[in-house]
Amino acid sequence: MDIFISYRREGGYAMARLVYECLRNTGLSIFLDLEELRSGQFNEKLYQEIDKCKNFLLILPPNSLNRCKEENDWLRLEIEYAIKQKKNIIPVMMVGFEFPDDLPPSLQILPFFNGVKSSHEYFDATIKKIVSMLRDIKLDESKININERHDDVRYYYDEDEQEKHRLRTEDALLASYEKPIVEKLLEGKSNVVCLDVNVLSTTGSFARLSYPEITNVIALTYNEDIAIRGNSKKDTAGDNGNIDFFQVQFEADDFDTQLEKCLEIAGVDGIDLVCLSMAIMDLKKPFKVLQAIQNCLNDDAVMIVRDVDDGAVFAYPDKNGLFAKFQSFYIHNIYSGYRYTGRQVYSYVRKMEPREIVLEHYGINTSNMSRKDKKALFESWFSFIPNDFSRMLRENPESKIAKEVVEFCEKHYDDLNEQFFSRDVLFSAGYIIYSVKF
Repeated sequence: MDIFISYRREGGYAMARLVYECLRNTGLSIFLDLEELRSGQFNEKLYQEIDKCKNFLLILPPNSLNRCKEENDWLRLEIEYAIKQKKNIIPVMMVGFEFPDDLPPSLQILPFFNGVKSSHEYFDATIKKIVSMLRDIKLDESKININERHDDVRYYYDEDEQEKHRLRTEDALLASYEKPIVEKLLEGKSNVVCLDVNVLSTTGSFARLSYPEITNVIALTYNEDIAIRGNSKKDTAGDNGNIDFFQVQFEADDFDTQLEKCLEIAGVDGIDLVCLSMAIMDLKKPFKVLQAIQNCLNDDAVMIVRDVDDGAVFAYPDKNGLFAKFQSFYIHNIYSGYRYTGRQVYSYVRKMEPREIVLEHYGINTSNMSRKDKKALFESWFSFIPNDFSRMLRENPESKIAKEVVEFCEKHYDDLNEQFFSRDVLFSAGYIIYSVKF
């Protein structure tokens, strides 16, 4: 094991997860201390994981060391053990952090370790600095990319009926939020050509893009079966039969050529409306795809972008920390994409030089939500966790994290469901929706 990441949940969780994502993409082996999963003798397991690691990465948001005055504070125990075992300790100091004057004697050496001051604006430099300070690890810094994704979009498994049902449920739920945005974007337009990017559900495309202003839809998918199934449905889709499905490779060097060929086959000259629904989170090089799309836009084109950002997720109250525990599983889910793309959409789209970008929704919450919609939201946001980790366990029966998550879900999923529907609990899901005008 190369790195042990330790953090205080309050203020440090999001940073710890982001650092984990970035370093994991470089091929390093990392243990992320899941603070909210601790119970019983879990501290002994943590000590064993620290023993395995050469480097101890300590995430320090403001005031994170204040509780270290308590002898049994978890963060204090971890740091003390890492110091005792002579690990390579690298403090990562977030904006506003300062070492307190009253550190216990066992931690007073901590301010003398070489650390890194993190910067959101220059986060790639922060990651490279961390890598340069790692012990016994040689890594080519030119390969470090904080937006690194998998080589191609392969998160979706078309034979998974449960996931297909979840996607249909999610599309139906979010339609009520997206519909007024699309109607606003289409106001005064006619004969609109729409590009639907990264389609995972044919039903979703037929349902979401049924507007009288839209005369043609070009639906792009990486999955051949989806393209075949979508095109076979066109003949029975009635007024919605104006959709052409194309299989493409989004990450290919010639994606721009593939896109132009799709337009040519569909018999259109350009694009008036772009729908990027949960697409950017799955792309290795999002801006390259956006550039290719930009080259095909007509004058006065518009765009709607739906993505996710775990920074918009919260549940209160969170009895026994069940919501936080389920949320922590996302970083280990190899099928769930990049979970912080929502905050990056603005920067990506700004490079396309639009006239206007509006953040229409930052998080969708259960306040005043009908029970039917709450049921759909719970299924959309949580059901893929036990499903995905069961799949991971089937593919790799030796996966410790997959086994742990499956067992946890079997024990606590119903409890989470019960809390979710309590009138006293407010839950916000991290759906982010933008509208864009060019």
